[in-house]
Amino acid sequence: MSRPARALPAVALALAAVFYASWLLGPVLNPAFGLLDGYASELAARDQPHHVVFGLGDLATGVIASATGVALAWRARGWLRRAWWALFAFGVATALDGTVSAMDCAPTIDARCAKLEELGALSWRHEWHSFSSSTAIAAGVVSLLALLVARRGGTRIRWGLLVAALLLVGTVGSTAEVAHPDAALGAWQRVQLLGLSGWLLFAAAVVVRPDPAGATAGWSGRARSGRRA
Repeated sequence: MSRPARALPAVALALAAVFYASWLLGPVLNPAFGLLDGYASELAARDQPHHVVFGLGDLATGVIASATGVALAWRARGWLRRAWWALFAFGVATALDGTVSAMDCAPTIDARCAKLEELGALSWRHEWHSFSSSTAIAAGVVSLLALLVARRGGTRIRWGLLVAALLLVGTVGSTAEVAHPDAALGAWQRVQLLGLSGWLLFAAAVVVRPDPAGATAGWSGRARSGRRA
């Protein structure tokens, strides 16, 4: 595939990374949340000010990621194909996060919401939010790992490993906070979110400048014999 043709999905992935970081607007649009307070997804809870902005950020990320994932997977093979299908799964789950399964309220700053959540008295959308969020994170991790395997020995591998370390630290810290939440909950989750945005940028770099080896690039889509992989 020509360089101009590779540029389009790369730009799309970079835009997805930017939209996924909409939580950085939290302190401006919703001062009740500090930059590192609570779950970032609570900014899109239906009872929060400007929740539509954050919901649209997730929706835009999801639509772009899922569409790009399908387009790339159709042409790729091997580990690259797995990475792009995982990107598609991330996109679908993230789009649901900001729309269908957006939270009803923000339990980390609203004691009444926290009590209703504990009693299971909130809507099914609120309850499903944990599932869609977990699916998105898992898909992002799988995609990043698949990209690292596909790029082994290739350029930018150190960048990919740095992003993987950031995402791993954030995910482990966030998981530990679920069991024993404290004031560090928001900080750990933001590290995780930065790792996911970094993964989207790394994926864009893989697309725009693949390695010469066909098995690593994954862009050939067809074997040299002309058959589909």
